[in-house]
Amino acid sequence: MLRVSKLACLAAIAAAAACGDNDEIVPDHVDAAPPDVDAAGPPMPTALFVGGDFNVTGVLSRIDVVPRTVQANVLAMVAGGEPWIRRAGDELLIVNRAMGENVTVLSRRPLQLVDQFGTGGGSNPQDVAAVGGKLYVPALGTAGVVVIDRASRQTTTISLASLDPDGKPDCVSAHAVGTRLFVACALLDGTFTPRGNGKVAVIDTATDTVVTSFDLPDRNPVGLFVATPATSMFGGDLLIPLVPSFNSFTTGCLARVRTSGTPAANGCAVTNATLEGYVNRVDVAPDGDRAWLVVGAYAPDFSSETGTLRPLDLATGELGAAVTASTSIAVDVAACPGGHVVVSDKATGASGVRLYKDGAEQTTAPLDVGRPPAAPYGLTCY
Repeated sequence: MLRVSKLACLAAIAAAAACGDNDEIVPDHVDAAPPDVDAAGPPMPTALFVGGDFNVTGVLSRIDVVPRTVQANVLAMVAGGEPWIRRAGDELLIVNRAMGENVTVLSRRPLQLVDQFGTGGGSNPQDVAAVGGKLYVPALGTAGVVVIDRASRQTTTISLASLDPDGKPDCVSAHAVGTRLFVACALLDGTFTPRGNGKVAVIDTATDTVVTSFDLPDRNPVGLFVATPATSMFGGDLLIPLVPSFNSFTTGCLARVRTSGTPAANGCAVTNATLEGYVNRVDVAPDGDRAWLVVGAYAPDFSSETGTLRPLDLATGELGAAVTASTSIAVDVAACPGGHVVVSDKATGASGVRLYKDGAEQTTAPLDVGRPPAAPYGLTCY
């Protein structure tokens, strides 16, 4: 499942000598990948995969989408256990959640290390948003959001403790819209059961103070916010999956959060009942015409798992049929320029990355990316 358990994370930290307390030292001699430029034309789509496990150092691998080639572990020591990747302008931000507890900053072109910032031992970081010279990191082991000043390297915490009786509101995602930072929190008890509907806190990044908060339409926000185009039927709303159950789908949805005017929950883009599953990952195509949804589902007794890729038309809201084969278990997706889509497949004996264009698979077998894919938010494409 998506969220790293606090207990599992603490065990991983102990095994790794609690390195999240300080910035990690990363070699400055790692090799940069060659530029993603075709000699005869403009840059070609490049995808990056990060993957790891609780007790295994992760990899960052590069996929050249059109020739369908992979450079495995192209930058060493930048991905830890359970890494997630975000794109922020010309930079890539890797959130090393279970091992290292840090945010690693890379440049896109050339692909190389820029810096790395620890979030603190036991912090269990989940996401990162960049605003000016600061990084905002929702962290399960804290009272809310860790703020990192990139220039001074100082960290502070914006407390959202009032949202949850235990003082740790289990915040999972942050997304900046201008000077407003939207933070989604799950409000879990000691058994990781939601106490009620998830909440969104809105932070003014000019003062790093909370200006408002509101309820989401259902319980248990998981995964990361993604923004819709302002010209789409969703009007620039943020989307985030709500997953009250991983094996029963009568409740929950892909929720909408309005960011313009007065921030508020704004209903659902599509329900889990309609999907017959839950959204494991959503990514919006660069041309803004559709969102790609990875829809997961477990059997009632958790004896089996499915994962399919489905398009959502952003002009009409119409949900398309699955484009992945029934033998695949899709867990992650990244939309690329030019109609290309990259999908992580965790099917037993056939795991790796598959490539699609305009809904048709371009690969005949999954590409080996150096680690078996196991979780969402390990892919990005540009």
